[in-house]
Amino acid sequence: LGPAHWQSMGSGCFKPSGASEPLLAGNTDVGNPEIASQLAPLLKNIGRPGRCSAAELDAALAALAGSPTDGHEATVEWLRLWLNRPAPPKARQGLVALLQRILARCLEPRAAAAQEALKAKDSGEGADGVEFGQLASQCEDALRLGESQRHGVQAACSVMSEAARSSTAPSVSDHVVPALDKIILLFQRAFVGQRAGSAAKQLQQLRELEAETGLPRVQEHLGLLSGSAKSLLLAMMLVPEDATPTTVVLPRNGSLNDLKEQLPETHATILLPYFEAAAGTKMVQGRRVEGGEGHGLRKEFFTTMSADALRKWGLISAAPAVGVTGVIFRGGRVKLLPPEAPGPMPPALQLLLSAKPGDRVRFVFTDGQEVERVATSMMAAPDTGSFLVLDKALEDKLSPENLLRCELQNPSLPLFQFHRGTGQHWFSAHASELGTANQRQQDLTGRYFALGKLLVLAIANHCKLTFTLPELFFRFLVKRNSTPELDDLKGFDNVLHASMRKCLKMKPGQFKQLKEVESLPEAMTREDYVTDTVKDILTPLGMEEVRRGFWSLANPDVLRDVSPLDLRQVLCPTVQVSEDMGIRQIFRVVFEDDTSECQPLVEAFWSVLDGLNKAEKKRFLMFVTGIETPPEPGTEQLTVQLPFSAFTKDEHISMLGMLPQAHTCTNTLELPNYYEALQESGRFPTQGEGKASKALAAELKRLLKEKLGLAISETEGYELDATGGAENCVTTPSSSRPAPGPIGAPPWAPNPGLQQSGSIGISGTGGRSSAETESGSESQSASIASLNIPTLKSPAGDAEAESQFSSRSLQSLASPQITGRQHGQAKMDVDTLLESLEETPGSAKPVSDPPSRVFGSEARQKQGGSQDVDKLLQDLDAALTTVT
Repeated sequence: LGPAHWQSMGSGCFKPSGASEPLLAGNTDVGNPEIASQLAPLLKNIGRPGRCSAAELDAALAALAGSPTDGHEATVEWLRLWLNRPAPPKARQGLVALLQRILARCLEPRAAAAQEALKAKDSGEGADGVEFGQLASQCEDALRLGESQRHGVQAACSVMSEAARSSTAPSVSDHVVPALDKIILLFQRAFVGQRAGSAAKQLQQLRELEAETGLPRVQEHLGLLSGSAKSLLLAMMLVPEDATPTTVVLPRNGSLNDLKEQLPETHATILLPYFEAAAGTKMVQGRRVEGGEGHGLRKEFFTTMSADALRKWGLISAAPAVGVTGVIFRGGRVKLLPPEAPGPMPPALQLLLSAKPGDRVRFVFTDGQEVERVATSMMAAPDTGSFLVLDKALEDKLSPENLLRCELQNPSLPLFQFHRGTGQHWFSAHASELGTANQRQQDLTGRYFALGKLLVLAIANHCKLTFTLPELFFRFLVKRNSTPELDDLKGFDNVLHASMRKCLKMKPGQFKQLKEVESLPEAMTREDYVTDTVKDILTPLGMEEVRRGFWSLANPDVLRDVSPLDLRQVLCPTVQVSEDMGIRQIFRVVFEDDTSECQPLVEAFWSVLDGLNKAEKKRFLMFVTGIETPPEPGTEQLTVQLPFSAFTKDEHISMLGMLPQAHTCTNTLELPNYYEALQESGRFPTQGEGKASKALAAELKRLLKEKLGLAISETEGYELDATGGAENCVTTPSSSRPAPGPIGAPPWAPNPGLQQSGSIGISGTGGRSSAETESGSESQSASIASLNIPTLKSPAGDAEAESQFSSRSLQSLASPQITGRQHGQAKMDVDTLLESLEETPGSAKPVSDPPSRVFGSEARQKQGGSQDVDKLLQDLDAALTTVT
């Protein structure tokens, strides 16, 4: 191909007919002419990539594969030389478009065949997840390339990656190869559900699959993948092979400051987060924690840290207030009276007495109403007691008799705040107040630094923030040495941009007055003023700390092909919950065999789910996935199972009182088989198999709506399945709001309180539901939040069906007592345990019952005899150890 041939080739597909543009613009020598001649089937079609026939695409692929002796390396080097020459932009675009078509023709059929192979063998991975090796073995044959195709595909990907790295195009999607995306997303379930420490193993398995099938080494071509596929590979590539998981323990309302000494120092790792809970049955780093583990907790961990980054008020303490005495509302004052009878002070009264000026008091009432007021002072009452003075008067209709809970919050400094110019979040005004002069500055500095680390860890752990940052944030994050310019304000804050441009045109006298008003140096020029203003807004001290934290863990080589827009897609929510959002459009929903065969239950399930409003959809997402924000459509699976067994009529009636559970690690929803339970209860006439009468279908829909609604509304914490690995992240009903940790009282310490009539108290220590409380005596679950759970009765008048709870419910249902600032610590009730040991074995009540998934009579029997004594001895030993 000589100069005359190059001049004769045009890019007519990009211009009106008749126009022509030389591809090399006068360059007479590109490289080895033999390679150029060999690439003729490719080069002659650069000007018409959209009109190439299948035969022409095959010929171009063969040309890319190179000769048997030289291989494809020589053709790749020649095309790299060509890309680095001053070729016309349209010629580069033509080459990229042609290579995309070549790759699509070769890889699309294989990606489709692999997807069909997985679908044919897929029955849903359930709560145990799925291994990469299992998926790879199922689709390996479908993905296998021929020998000549392997070299051609690898050459095409290498040239495409070079074009992507040298491109100045604003859109990163110009070089994305959809077929490669589809192949990577085939294994998403395995990548996201990875166990701690398995990242290096999966990366090695991926490399083995690439070598066996001839697929390109996609980890070397990240620029050809979209953000969704790219994030899956980044999570493995950012974690070194010998990296051990990092254990993190913090309160549910924890702060980024709680992580200062817990996060890794030099590289990303898989996180093992645990939330502190006084009623927890597991000990980690010497602290009692909730029992769950795995990806579900990781998602909730990043949700908690996102909340701290935006938090304006931090929780000091909280306390139950049902039936509280000594609290009187008087307009803008709350009168606090000491208890009339000797004994411990009610937690809510103790909390209100600890309020300081500037704290915010939050009253939660039984009807769901919430009222927030700022405390301005505490003053003594003329007669007795004290007055808590509020910034605004309370409404007359509010009564202390209807109080459910009180919370005390102190002002917090948000790291980010809503930015009206972008409709997203940006640095708060506190981002320039960093330093080491005082504790406030040190805390802010530490929080921004920790957030920078968490951005890398979020990628490595397949998690996201819960708020959105603009692309500009990630541009300055990635380009460490970049300096913001005035034009960077365009699209970010157009009003400020216009104002700064006017400032540059100020007359000397006007600018002098401005300097006097703002106490600026006399020598400062207008250009200096604009530069400093833009820098303070776009790259404040907070950005420097975020950068420092981010690059302390991030590997620059791994992130070479990752754009700011990619990072934003990987780390920030991309889909917002709306009224018309369909669960089926977001998730790939898989019903396991037993569920799919129960058609009436499936129909009722979809009827209930499709009828959820926006707020209920958020709660459903939180219940099943651990976060409120939905994933990108089609990227995650939701599995529905029927794992619970019942054999007798009584057991089926008991199942009618159960609530759904969820494994947030694998997005798995576990439903009791309400359809079978209703059939076996004897309340409805028997129909044909797989058929339901209208009355049965209506009751099934009503029951499922009621139980699922209660489950998604009353969720927090983990517990019953907390005995294994990531597969044991289970969520079940509990308090609808995060409960703060209690003070030093152990889980068994009794607390004064009222048990609502007809409610079910959930014991935080053992996971047992108890509906009985002796009249006039304190219940063991009196200090635990109560749920009014309606149950169905059999037509024969059987006792109310027993409701079962597990995991999430148990932790947060523990009574929220005072934490942080307080007037005293709750006393350990060791004496009560000693008295219990003196009871006869037959009368001793077990501290906890083992959970069971089979609700037969044997599973419900109480443990007795020596087992009860042994359990009490263990609790006594723990109590004495804690006191010591």
